[in-house]
Amino acid sequence: MLNKLLPNTQYCDKVIWDSFKKGDREAFAILYYRYFRILIQNCFRYSNDINLIEDCIHDLFLEIWNNKMNLVTPESVKAYLLCSTQRKIVRQIKKSRSWQNKTNNAGANEVANSIEEEIILRQNMIESKKDISRALNTLTKRQKEAVCFRYYDNLSYSEISTKMDISTDSVYNLVSKALDNIQKCVQRKPRFQTAA
Repeated sequence: MLNKLLPNTQYCDKVIWDSFKKGDREAFAILYYRYFRILIQNCFRYSNDINLIEDCIHDLFLEIWNNKMNLVTPESVKAYLLCSTQRKIVRQIKKSRSWQNKTNNAGANEVANSIEEEIILRQNMIESKKDISRALNTLTKRQKEAVCFRYYDNLSYSEISTKMDISTDSVYNLVSKALDNIQKCVQRKPRFQTAA
């Protein structure tokens, strides 16, 4: 039923999440397809191994399906999925490095580096969230609205033009300028770097 209504009505994540918790497979599929690409893109910040990334995402969705009865509805479904996937990636990277350390008879130095890298990854994530939040506050009201429709509600440019009562070209311009502003704000600040 959700699938039939979805093209005409944007269900908020919480409604879809609540349906999935009740065992609705369609709602679960909607969550999966809505966030799969977003999660992959986010995970590339931590690893370039697409197989590892996809495995972590699939594991996460398998876990939330198996534990759906015990899950609470998060304040932000997107943030919950992003953080959960990031934790899985970091854990897998740490496990992989730990295994490599054992097989290569690596010293305690490398284990310390692994822990340090995990801390730096977490710090980078926190800083990125703050940077993006600050950058969003520099946008005009219309730019912010267009970006939210595009990246938080996953609307197409034509859907946004209908909602905002402007041309599709105007939507492209709003989103493009907004992304330029966000990129400039985020790039101004140097990131923490992992040890070489």
